Amino acid sequence: MEDINQAAAAINAFFSLVGTIGTIVPWALAIGFVVLAVMGLVRPAYRFGKGIAWKKVFIVANDNTRQELKGDLERSGILRKRNIRVKTDGQISDLAGARLLILEYGYLGEKKVQEIVSNKCSDCGVLIYAKHKEISDESMSKLNRSQHVSVVNFRGRLVNEILLLLISTSFARKDVKGQQK
Repeated sequence: MEDINQAAAAINAFFSLVGTIGTIVPWALAIGFVVLAVMGLVRPAYRFGKGIAWKKVFIVANDNTRQELKGDLERSGILRKRNIRVKTDGQISDLAGARLLILEYGYLGEKKVQEIVSNKCSDCGVLIYAKHKEISDESMSKLNRSQHVSVVNFRGRLVNEILLLLISTSFARKDVKGQQK
């Protein structure tokens, strides 16, 4: 009888150990997953917050479109009102240090848009607002060669594209160090 009790106790201890391990491993994996997820999200969230808090958005468009786009950005609540600036085509020289531009293609025309895009800083995002099929294929191909340039023809997509440009232009050189091979 003692042998059976000892065997039962050994089997019970074995299953108790397996049960404990079966509980600890999923908890450890879950905690590890949460830690890795938080570590992966902290840097992009910081960049995004930095972009929203500090970047100024310059809108270059005709008066009507300029006010509509500014109103859309203000209503979205993403950017502070003081960070949204409006400019006319006569104030293009003021855009030299800009980090995010919204240009109306029909207002500026192909030459001015191409000039602004080619003279922008490498970490400056440019969002070109154009009507459907307003940009020729040749011009679109030239715009496609530049980094951080996006073309939008719906006002509804404008805020989404701004969010993407804010994130993608908020990288510091140290963030991509070692990835440029």
